[in-house]
Amino acid sequence: MKRHIFFLLFIFSLQHLSAQQQNKTPVYFQFASQQNRAKLYKKYIDTTIRQSLSEPLTDSTEGEWNEAFWAMEFIVYKNDFSKKKLTKAWQKANNLSEYFQKNLLEVSYALYPVEFKKYAAGLLSITGSAPVFVRCAEYLLRADPGSTASIQNLIQTKYKDSDYPGVSILRNRLASLNKVNSLPPLKDIFSKDFLKNQTVIYSLQRKNRDYPGLVIIRQPNGKFVRNKDGSIFHVSQLARAVTNYPFYITNGNTPQGIFRWSGFDVSKLSFIGPTPNLQLTLPIEAKPSVFFSDSSLVNVVWQKNMYASMLPSSWKNFEGIYESFYAGMMGRNEIIMHGTTVDPAYYKGQLYYPQTPSLGCLCSYEEWNNKGERVKSNQQQIVDVLDEIDSSNGYVVVIELNDLKKAVNIADVQKFLR
Repeated sequence: MKRHIFFLLFIFSLQHLSAQQQNKTPVYFQFASQQNRAKLYKKYIDTTIRQSLSEPLTDSTEGEWNEAFWAMEFIVYKNDFSKKKLTKAWQKANNLSEYFQKNLLEVSYALYPVEFKKYAAGLLSITGSAPVFVRCAEYLLRADPGSTASIQNLIQTKYKDSDYPGVSILRNRLASLNKVNSLPPLKDIFSKDFLKNQTVIYSLQRKNRDYPGLVIIRQPNGKFVRNKDGSIFHVSQLARAVTNYPFYITNGNTPQGIFRWSGFDVSKLSFIGPTPNLQLTLPIEAKPSVFFSDSSLVNVVWQKNMYASMLPSSWKNFEGIYESFYAGMMGRNEIIMHGTTVDPAYYKGQLYYPQTPSLGCLCSYEEWNNKGERVKSNQQQIVDVLDEIDSSNGYVVVIELNDLKKAVNIADVQKFLR
């Protein structure tokens, strides 16, 4: 979440927010007002995108083009102008930096899923960069499933001895393409014996992250939080990155698996906004002593079997639940659970609208009116419930239930929560 100066446009006063909450007055955030949103959108279009991409693409202008790529992803900017400029970038990509190539692949993956497969195939065959190779491969796998064999062959010839974790993860993904991995019993991972005596927040998702998921919360006593009417507490949440990249690539979708939750914070980043967020860490990002909250592990080095020891026996051989561990191996970090002040208008027509994607975090739906007042907040509901049950730490578990083409509903899991 460190990316780009746009995130630093406005710093909210924590003292002011605290006073608002104490007085029960509406939460106000200037950045989320209609006026500020309109100004920002105009800046993206006129300056960040069109002006930057009007400059000739050279070593010295890579930075401006990279910023334009990010803005294009963020506001889903697609037209003849953008496609023409990306084509020009692909034509010069071989002679530009690895960082530029990664950004070019990212914006292409996000906005043009098949249009640049010829260029991606060319870069795949000549690149000496494992991170670029992996991104090219993922682009081609989605654009042309028939490219699997050629990618596997290149892994064997060029990257057989690579120590880059992404190559191993890609190899395993290719090997499992035609395998059916059935989801283990949900009752086992919802059981009070899983992460016993801990608060566990479940984010339940579809394989296609265009469809929103939902959050449910298990208390340390093993019981799920309920509403006053006796129904299971649940709120909608999106686990889709704006890039829609796979879990192991930077800025990709939120990985499945277990995260350590270690308290709350209020972000200084404008697009996250003033609602308290949950601070999460991945395995490896956090040392074992922190992840397991066990001071006896201070000098212990992470091993996969340590992560596996947390799982019910029926889940130990299910590869999907290890994604957070692999993402930690890849160096992913700063994946948190937060609200959003991003203008949903950018995503009108998308399946997840009016929810907004992130850079790989768990993003809870929030609604802001034209004045910049918070009208609705799923994130605040989560925070309030955790406050009510007096929980300030525990674990978050992300699970893809299936590939149904609809948002996750509490009815999908109700029978497993009894």
